[in-house]
Amino acid sequence: MLKSRPSRWFVVTLAVLLAIPVGYYFFIIDWQGRPFCHEVVDSAIQQWMLEANTKSYPNAGGKSHESLFVIGNHLKNMEWAENYNYVPGLQEGDPPELVLMYVNRPTRWNWHGQVPTIFKDKAWIVVPIIAGQSRPGVQIGEASERVSFEDFRARLTGTLDFLRTNQRPSWQTVVAEHGKFLQSLDRKP
Repeated sequence: MLKSRPSRWFVVTLAVLLAIPVGYYFFIIDWQGRPFCHEVVDSAIQQWMLEANTKSYPNAGGKSHESLFVIGNHLKNMEWAENYNYVPGLQEGDPPELVLMYVNRPTRWNWHGQVPTIFKDKAWIVVPIIAGQSRPGVQIGEASERVSFEDFRARLTGTLDFLRTNQRPSWQTVVAEHGKFLQSLDRKP
């Protein structure tokens, strides 16, 4: 009878010690909304631009996903692109704060290599033409920035205004698609 009591404590202690990391992994860590490696995407875009001998980022008629899929032959897998919206019409030399692409929903992630917990607030990830510019309230990720909804809206609106003002190719399609996305966010509670 004395042996069974210590063995019960051992089993209970072992179960608790195993339950803590398993519970943390499944219930505390937020695996939703993990971004793709932006350095890989940037490299693929740069390679495409070199091969196309252009200073313009991919633009397939101003359509977001079609333009992003232009770099598909430089990447093995394009499944990640379903979680992103790409802004065609930009080119090298444009203002660095303009939004080249963004994760199409708020996330707790800052970059794909640092797993967040459920206690971190959600925010928007934008990939500007040149990431890493020091701006107040911006968390720098891997070739990306984690910003508030207000900053996201202002930056995307500024990018669309820039494309419209500079009459970039297919700017009407770009403005319509991303404007519709912004309007859909206004309707959500």
